[in-house]
Amino acid sequence: MTDLFERRPPEEPGLDFYASGVPWHLPVPRDTLPDLLDAAAHRYGARTALASRGNRTGFRALRRAAARIAPALSRLGLRRSDHLALLLPDCPEAVVLCHAAWRLGAVVVPGRPSDSRQVLARAVVAAVPRERLGEIAASGDHGFLRAVVTVETEPPRTRRRDARPRTADVPREEPSAGPAGTVAALRPAPHARHIPAQRSGSGGPYGATAAPDARPARGPVDVVAYRDLERRPPDRPGALLDWDWSGGADPDDVAVLVHRRDGTRVLLRHRNLVAAAHQVVAWQAAPAPRRPRLLSLVPLSDTRGIVLVTAALLAGARTVLVPGGGPFAALKAARRHAPTVLVASPADLRRLLERPAHEREALATVRTVVTAPLDAATGERLRAALDARVVEAYGPAAAAGVALANPPTADARPGTAGLTVPRTRARIAVEGFPDVDVLPGHAGELLLRGPQIGDLPGRPAGGWLRTGLLAVRGPDGFVTLLRGGGGRDAAAPPH
Repeated sequence: MTDLFERRPPEEPGLDFYASGVPWHLPVPRDTLPDLLDAAAHRYGARTALASRGNRTGFRALRRAAARIAPALSRLGLRRSDHLALLLPDCPEAVVLCHAAWRLGAVVVPGRPSDSRQVLARAVVAAVPRERLGEIAASGDHGFLRAVVTVETEPPRTRRRDARPRTADVPREEPSAGPAGTVAALRPAPHARHIPAQRSGSGGPYGATAAPDARPARGPVDVVAYRDLERRPPDRPGALLDWDWSGGADPDDVAVLVHRRDGTRVLLRHRNLVAAAHQVVAWQAAPAPRRPRLLSLVPLSDTRGIVLVTAALLAGARTVLVPGGGPFAALKAARRHAPTVLVASPADLRRLLERPAHEREALATVRTVVTAPLDAATGERLRAALDARVVEAYGPAAAAGVALANPPTADARPGTAGLTVPRTRARIAVEGFPDVDVLPGHAGELLLRGPQIGDLPGRPAGGWLRTGLLAVRGPDGFVTLLRGGGGRDAAAPPH
């Protein structure tokens, strides 16, 4: 059929309601995620990029940390197209590990500790909380695993003294983590169950050119503390100490792999995440504060959380990380950092609104709230409690969490998913017949296409993404979501 969206995109009705200065033909450079970090470090220098529990990391310091951790991950066996399983709460170490892996051309597989089986299936290196090492080690298939990086995610003053990994997986006697510690660190106990490590291949399943693996096969899995990553082990052969860049990352390389609840996978490439970050920044057309501060309750285990941190690199914004994401911790972080932008799901917003009024005063500095489409009651409560504009948006995991959004102006339509963001097109098709559009004003399945949409089974390159959601598009271009359907992306987690 003739695709009018391709031929005449300026005639889409939603373009009339774009905020002033937001172009539909948004220029997106063919950069990689390390390129964005390098540019942010050069532009913003020592300005705070990440803040968590009173600790701050500047843009330049974040880049230096990623550049130092990347060779350490390479020494542990991580290569281009290998998987790094990220099973961490929101913390600066998680962001550093992501950028370090991307510098090697590796793939980050985010997840929660409860979903470790799928995330660890093909992981070569895994990053886990120190206190949950035993629990995670007892689950999942570790056939490819070569090393585990443990991160201290609990403050020392609140951590239980008896919080130790399971003795069935890690020996009771552990080397101290002081200056005398080494990267060799810990080994599983002799009676612990482990599978000899294998390699996923340099090319992996993504079509890259395969190269022979010169690393010797290893049996036990190394357990390394994050703070010891930069130390070279004295018992390793000299050949393994050299960092093999493998050409670095390419815009078409897979950066993030998302496991969906229906068992399928979504592959998001560097160019998809870079495009999503540019779309997020371009949509906020209003004058931004001199140093914006972003409080995100979207976890890094969700693709949207990774995109928000990436967009903050472009905007020079401070990202406030809240491990756990609970309302008390979020309000405590807001009181400390005075955020100007709050990103949270409707459920998180309802929990925040349930807190006493004197606690919600910590959100007085918030000027923009970004969330999914709200019901009428929650929207009224939120607007009455906060003197901030509410931007309701929608984006499936396959679209890096970015697809539709209400404009940050008086033209917003509360309760709707909004308009298509720059360089994104939407269609409402007859359910079960994605090639046939419904009549104007009728309900059908929402289909999306744009540079931020990744690869998933059944979707040809550059084709339309079936969201599986029943929606209606009005004559003004605003899309209203009605209910879930049976499309290919119906199993994606809600925004």
